[in-house]
Amino acid sequence: MVAAICAVTILAYRGLSISAAVERLLTTDFGEAMNVMGSVKQDQRSPQEIQVIVDQLETGADQLIRVVLQTKYICGVETEQLGRMNIPQLKMLLAQHPEWEAKVTSSDTLHLNQSVDDLSPVCKQEAYISIDAAGHLNLYEGKPTEENVIRTFFQLDVGTLESSLPEGVLEQLQEGIRIQDKDEYDSVISTFSDFAVDETHHLLRNGG
Repeated sequence: MVAAICAVTILAYRGLSISAAVERLLTTDFGEAMNVMGSVKQDQRSPQEIQVIVDQLETGADQLIRVVLQTKYICGVETEQLGRMNIPQLKMLLAQHPEWEAKVTSSDTLHLNQSVDDLSPVCKQEAYISIDAAGHLNLYEGKPTEENVIRTFFQLDVGTLESSLPEGVLEQLQEGIRIQDKDEYDSVISTFSDFAVDETHHLLRNGG
């Protein structure tokens, strides 16, 4: 929420009009709304597709299969052991979650992968966006240090950034802007993308 309010302040400072509706969008926590809406349904996985996956396991009907679920977030990866399942249970799981990518990694192990357009629970507690000495805008897991970089977005025109924004914003960015949810993440990236430069250091917003 702090990051979103910072973005609203920057837009206002730069003389851009902000309607009440837009300000509400930038400063509202949409987590609960998304939970109410639920996830988007994916195409169903056919029985034939499920059988192809099961056949790769090369196991008997009564043998238990180790199932591992890996969730990839915008920031962070989590691995969960779903336990051991028999073939009927495994088929039911694959049918219930067609959005999960399935990969057989051994004769008795199935890895499932899903992508979530959100920050992981750990990142929601520890994520920062900051700028490094070379002017790159980075996502950090923990305090902004070189070893904590998990993603680099783009390079910034620091001079234009410093002269265009309110006093103290660059210092705040250098210290690290705390990111606690997807809305704050999107808001900060969108705000500073105006100052992104290409390899020849021309502002991208001006078409290079």
